[in-house]
Amino acid sequence: MKRLCNLLLSVMLIHTNLFSQHINEFAAKSYLRTGNSDGYISPFIDVVGSSMNSSGFSYLYDSTQKFHIYVGVNVTSAFIPSSMQSFNGMTEEPFSRELTVQGVPTVFGRNAAITAVDETGDSYVFPGGFGLNRVNLLFPSLQIGNFFNTNLSFRFLALDFGGDLKSIKLFGGGIQHFISQYWGAKDYFVGVGASFNQIKIGEYLTGNNILAQVNAGQQRGIFNYYGFAAYQKNKYEFFYADEENGEGSVIYEGDQPFRLGLGGGIQLWKFYLHAEASGFKPVVASVGFGLRFK
Repeated sequence: MKRLCNLLLSVMLIHTNLFSQHINEFAAKSYLRTGNSDGYISPFIDVVGSSMNSSGFSYLYDSTQKFHIYVGVNVTSAFIPSSMQSFNGMTEEPFSRELTVQGVPTVFGRNAAITAVDETGDSYVFPGGFGLNRVNLLFPSLQIGNFFNTNLSFRFLALDFGGDLKSIKLFGGGIQHFISQYWGAKDYFVGVGASFNQIKIGEYLTGNNILAQVNAGQQRGIFNYYGFAAYQKNKYEFFYADEENGEGSVIYEGDQPFRLGLGGGIQLWKFYLHAEASGFKPVVASVGFGLRFK
């Protein structure tokens, strides 16, 4: 079950300094196939999924419909609220009677175990989390447009670590179409978009992130700004193998499907800089920078 611990670390901490930390084997066995698993893991899925869905489109709207290519990187920071750091856990067999324990750590919660003791003196241990308040990730980005008021976006990343972790692979794509042209809007733009991103970590995890988004904004010379509403569906499959339970997998989904946000960008010669912030849980801030060629 240590493989589950490694994959949790690798997804969350690609760009942090926490590879030296670990979750003990009891935590993996306690939360992989029990009633506490969703409360423990779903904040992780919401944080990683929302981060991967951020800045999927940097809204390179161009009223002149000139062809462009943008190559750059997006850096995201997800700020984890206290409500995503704990949940109400339930004791299970062989504990003599079921108890609800408040303040049990999620994967992001405090790094301290909580122990419940029954009438016979038996104890049930809820392992601690990583004690994280923020998760940072970085993604490469490629965008191509404008084809008939449409932009295409792509992501790809492959890292080979060898050993037990093996590799991290990310790929995805999206399409964004500006619909305000159909009613002759000139002082603002409205666009709709959809994207799919997948992350794979060795043989341990496959995560799929689907996003549908509507945005509206304005272009003012070298500046543009926009607001958006989005619906996301994040589904992650964890694979396990141990002597006690054999091989199998468990699928979890995120609990935060709706997001609202604001963003903007500026074109400085060949450089395009943009920033975006969205919520509600977690709040994710992202910045992107790269080269845009017309």
